[in-house]
Amino acid sequence: MATTHFARTVHKSGGAGLAAGRIQYITRTGLYSPAEARIRHQGLEAGTTHVREDLVHWEACNLPTWATEDPVRYFSAAETHERANGIAYEEWKFSLPRELRRGQQLAAAQDFLQASFGTQHPYIWALHDPPAADGGNQPHVHVLWSARTLDGIERSAAQFFTRYNRTHPERGGAEKARGLGHFGAVKAARVLYTDVLNLHLERAGRDERLHPDRLTVRGFDRPPEPRLAPSDSNARKYRQAITPAMQQVLDHRATRGPHTDAEQAQARTYWEERKQALGITPTLTHAHHLGLVRDARERTALHAPPTALAVRPRRREAHAHPGDCRPGALPPHPRERAATGTGVRAHRTVQKPGQCPGSGARAQRGPPAWPRRGAGPPGGAPAGGTAAPGAAPGAVAG
Repeated sequence: MATTHFARTVHKSGGAGLAAGRIQYITRTGLYSPAEARIRHQGLEAGTTHVREDLVHWEACNLPTWATEDPVRYFSAAETHERANGIAYEEWKFSLPRELRRGQQLAAAQDFLQASFGTQHPYIWALHDPPAADGGNQPHVHVLWSARTLDGIERSAAQFFTRYNRTHPERGGAEKARGLGHFGAVKAARVLYTDVLNLHLERAGRDERLHPDRLTVRGFDRPPEPRLAPSDSNARKYRQAITPAMQQVLDHRATRGPHTDAEQAQARTYWEERKQALGITPTLTHAHHLGLVRDARERTALHAPPTALAVRPRRREAHAHPGDCRPGALPPHPRERAATGTGVRAHRTVQKPGQCPGSGARAQRGPPAWPRRGAGPPGGAPAGGTAAPGAAPGAVAG
């Protein structure tokens, strides 16, 4: 059954050497070449017959001129020159349907990456197809990508990763694409991934479909399959040993059968509704279909919801001045509220003609508003008496 797996990993700046290791891993070079991997990563002795030759294809795309055909140099420079604690690059790992033939799997991966990054954003990707625990294959793709945009301006490696200068682009670094890092971008990429894969499954005449949402969102209470460490998979593939974690996975797969038909029926219904929303019809070409799903992804970026920080008003704008009587003014912030309790120094305001009390009036620090010991109450009334309405200051009601 075709399964949806799309994972994202963020790599921050400062991790010197990590990019080189990740690229060696996905391209099966260096320490991850078949000969080295036998000893270092599979626990096998040199000369054994179990060789890790699961690499099908890898390719580096859209690298700047200073890093042409050298993805290690590009992503290592990103680790070094991106701002402190900034995102140097991201990594995606996504599965491909077993139901597709090798050429169809390659075409599906290329179409998804082209729709995501076009010809402006650097990335390197590799297709792996190792043996799976159930005896079949596990085709999947690793891709390392950068949000920096190629704009035709020649820059050095150090300048390329500096802040973008919108007024004078040649003086700053390459711009980071907002469409790849907006709020909800990961879910949008997952939807694009399922759209492209469903197009290829349908084009190949297959009935299987993918759904972008989690099982709980779709209404299924089946828990997801437990994750395995590489040592668990290698123990079964190379030593015919079943670890406790592998046994949990086998038990989970044995009980998943009753849910399979319902999950696939829902995924097919979702895809039919999705095609209507996108305007996909049988009379259009495959290239036109890809254009429609790519346009939908771009619209998602343009109408992305603001982040929580963006919708939070600033303190000075959110809270009105104490005593503000403007329509719709919010209560004053606690730190700006004029306290009137005992022992708190009050303020008097300079009020202009026509102003309501406290609206934009400049606060000035003055003497306490309450009477000093032995002094009469405000307004000139002597202690112990009450001024009559309309009486002159100092007059006391009889």
